[in-house]
Amino acid sequence: MKSSPEMWTAKSVIMITGSLLALYLIWVGPERFYIESFGTWIISPVIYPRLLPSPWKAMLIKVLVYAPWTSLILQAIPLLLLLGAATAAVVSILKDSLAIACLAMGLTLLIFGVYHFLQPLGITLVTF
Repeated sequence: MKSSPEMWTAKSVIMITGSLLALYLIWVGPERFYIESFGTWIISPVIYPRLLPSPWKAMLIKVLVYAPWTSLILQAIPLLLLLGAATAAVVSILKDSLAIACLAMGLTLLIFGVYHFLQPLGITLVTF
């Protein structure tokens, strides 16, 4: 008796993740995605205080005014998460680990999901 090949492997999960990203980029449009995501990323330190409740909002604004380098940290968070997701994807394929592949998929979906819902607070491309 032959055993059936496993449907869920590290490679298949990473391929699904890549396919979902490609579909998202096609849906949004590559030019629009590039302009909006870069613009929203640049002004992200302004977006964070808009999302926080009152006492935290004032504290974050004060920190951003008196320690401007914290805005660089806030801008680095999504890039570090993307780097972590890419690293986890490569490691999952090299080790053939389904758990690490799912971690890479989860991080990627988290990043793009948060971006999708926060993007209207950022820069929007308007074409005529």
